[in-house]
Amino acid sequence: MEKTVLVDVRNRVCTLTLNRPDVMNAFSEQMLDDFQEALDRIGRDEDVNVIVLQGAGGNFSSGAELSPRNYSLSHDDLHEIMKRLGRWVQTVRELRQPVISKVRGMAVGGGANLALSGDFVLAAHEAKFIQPFIHIGLMTDLGGTYFLPRLVGLAKARELAMLGDRLSGRDAASIGLIYKSLPDEELDGAVTALAGTLARKAPTAMTLIKKGLDKSHDMSLEEVLAWEAERQTERIRSTEHQEAVIKFIQSRSKK
Repeated sequence: MEKTVLVDVRNRVCTLTLNRPDVMNAFSEQMLDDFQEALDRIGRDEDVNVIVLQGAGGNFSSGAELSPRNYSLSHDDLHEIMKRLGRWVQTVRELRQPVISKVRGMAVGGGANLALSGDFVLAAHEAKFIQPFIHIGLMTDLGGTYFLPRLVGLAKARELAMLGDRLSGRDAASIGLIYKSLPDEELDGAVTALAGTLARKAPTAMTLIKKGLDKSHDMSLEEVLAWEAERQTERIRSTEHQEAVIKFIQSRSKK
């Protein structure tokens, strides 16, 4: 059986590829296990500083597979599948490494929201982000209800979720839904350059920045300042910080 998720590690960067190109990388039951296992394993790998998430065959993902079999599943079975899909997104957000989503072609429904769970989303100008749930009598899932208003504000989130219109990569970048949009031929190079830059940053500091930005949504300013003070005290005393300061001073002296 062909692997539904491909894993490639080079130069401290792990590329995870959703690999069902014949169905635009739709989520299958096998992929539920394969992708979660890959995320868990890479998250523990101390030799990986950055993760790139992409789809095979020119599309990111068409989301959950629509199948008549779904209608024969019990409530408990369907609920369990949805919880496992949700665990993907939770895991991506809780990974210690920054995650770059590289989007070509279609990013639809849960596929779009999986992409949006990345810390940086880079897309080809002609990529398509679609929240199609309203067209098939469903609500947003895989974190769409969480990500959309936080990324683009409530008014725009309503538009995207309630109308379900297509949004190009260029338009997604213009409204702040994603980090950057580029011509297709420049996408690979831009992702490689960004991954290389992130991989050279202090890994523990990167983890704390990622965690702090996520936690801040549910914290008061007083709580944020207390959390920062505790973590920063630890950072200042760390070897990672002291070595980084020496490198910074040396690089400045060469200019």
